[in-house]
Amino acid sequence: MKYPYKVHEKVSLGYEFPSTFQIGSKHTGGSLVSTKQLRGHLALLRAFAQLREQVDKLHERPGAILSRIPKGIGKRWAWFSGLAVERFTAWCLAISLDDICEKLVEDMLPPLDVMMVWHTYMLNPGWYTEDLQRLPSLGVLQEAGKKFSELLPELIDILASKASTTRVEAWTLKTGRVFDPLEDAIAQEYKIVLCPICRDSIQAPLMTNDGQGYLQDNFVIRCPQPSCVNQAIISRAVLAARKLAEDLVRDDGTMRTYLAGTLHSSDSELDTDHVKGIKDRILSILGFARPQGSTEEQWIVSILKESMYFLQKVKWDTFPPDDNRLISRVSSAYVDDRMFSVELTGAVTRQGLFVKKINDIWWAQFSEKEESTIALQHAVARYHAFLNLMALSPTAFFVPTLDIDLVWHTHQLLASKYNRDCMEYVGRFVDHEDKVDPNSLVSSFDDTCRAWKNIYGIQYGYCGCILPGETLKDKLSHFLGNHTETPAHLIPIEREDILDATHGSDHNAVYPVGGGPTGVANRKFDKRLKHHEKLRRRGKLDVYLAERSRGHNQAFLVPVWMYAQQGPVVTGCVARGGSDIKPTLVGRRAVVSSVVITLNFVNY
Repeated sequence: MKYPYKVHEKVSLGYEFPSTFQIGSKHTGGSLVSTKQLRGHLALLRAFAQLREQVDKLHERPGAILSRIPKGIGKRWAWFSGLAVERFTAWCLAISLDDICEKLVEDMLPPLDVMMVWHTYMLNPGWYTEDLQRLPSLGVLQEAGKKFSELLPELIDILASKASTTRVEAWTLKTGRVFDPLEDAIAQEYKIVLCPICRDSIQAPLMTNDGQGYLQDNFVIRCPQPSCVNQAIISRAVLAARKLAEDLVRDDGTMRTYLAGTLHSSDSELDTDHVKGIKDRILSILGFARPQGSTEEQWIVSILKESMYFLQKVKWDTFPPDDNRLISRVSSAYVDDRMFSVELTGAVTRQGLFVKKINDIWWAQFSEKEESTIALQHAVARYHAFLNLMALSPTAFFVPTLDIDLVWHTHQLLASKYNRDCMEYVGRFVDHEDKVDPNSLVSSFDDTCRAWKNIYGIQYGYCGCILPGETLKDKLSHFLGNHTETPAHLIPIEREDILDATHGSDHNAVYPVGGGPTGVANRKFDKRLKHHEKLRRRGKLDVYLAERSRGHNQAFLVPVWMYAQQGPVVTGCVARGGSDIKPTLVGRRAVVSSVVITLNFVNY
């Protein structure tokens, strides 16, 4: 078949879904993700969206104390996400392997808000896998995750039904908290935190009028103990410093001996001697030697004093440039006192943007509609083609579209299977937050578009975005007759919901708005826009595509606002990126400038 195809040409409704897919040098024994699993995931996303709507109206609920509930929809959702993380923490610490094995699968499911946090956690597969391996209290999630993946196709019915009495009682018995997340939210007022210095228990308010509550941007509280050194002023950064100090001194022979961010790698090979050496080198370079004759607790306190109680004071800049990527990964895991290496409150908030986009294109309704089968099969086919790109280009990183990202997320919910599939077919572990070079997200999307077109002979997206043109190398390849025959299952189907889903996915990485160079990316887009208009005037542009591009928000060039510690931020998603990327804004355009590490706290 010859490129280009006009997207409005009818494709037979007898869409033939492949029985096998080629990924790299191998063929799968079927699809790695099923449409039934996709439907279950979509039902879950739909439930999350409905929960968001209920939270927006939480102030109308009987018994709600308005002073405890933030004003503004965005701030309220971020506050609720923080409460959900607290409930997820309580559940993780309460459940045991016996609970998972002895109960019916559906009876072990936690409330919807807790599932939402767990879902987000699994969408950071590198961190999730490492945390489950490194932290004994999270090991039970390994077995729970297997049960959850088995249950995924059944979520449509489970979520549509009232939670069973057994399920509600199991939750309450284990955690001591109300099952209904909304009822529990309006009842919560305090959180117990431990003073980093004297270890006294302190009742920290979740919300205060001056914005210094535990679930607020400027959290700060003073230790009330007169005997505590300077009656320590406690902030989120101080709590994070304590968490890092504890991990630096711990040497108990367990996996927790190793620092977060050093255990998991793309080849899944664990070299404990190497990982232990990393920690020893960090202690040496930072000058955190153990004081002679000191206890472990005294050593921790001495590290806190050396760093002046603040994580920002740790002298990370003393490391050689070659260590930047590793140090960035390690430091990003220490942002608060929670045991997780992912800042889950911000991650849940960002994931909410993806849920909204899936709802906006009506895909959340696909969980119940049989006519959606072709759309879901087409998305699954494109996802396998996306994995093939990564298998063929190990050093590149690619940007998914919404439909591909949805299937990718679903695959990650099958946690153990996802890890095995990556190693078998792609040849390495593919992290949803992989390591990226300091290139722009815009350029990454362009590279993905060109690679897709070169390999499959068809363009990547049909949503209305103005895609990059061919390079000289591409044109020469066509001139020499090196045409690629397009697989029939990748040809787009003329349906608005299917075409809309080929928009670049822009939800996962966080970009604090700030200064920096923007000219190159802006000039690139302006040049593309002029070329696009020239083709349209000459009649060389597909009329249907030209019409779809009118008024269409171009992927990664229009910011999506959300709340974070440093004010509004915009978001985007990359396939291989593991660091946050900082953009700048010119007018209404957001472009990427450099890779940075961001401590993503939510501004309530």
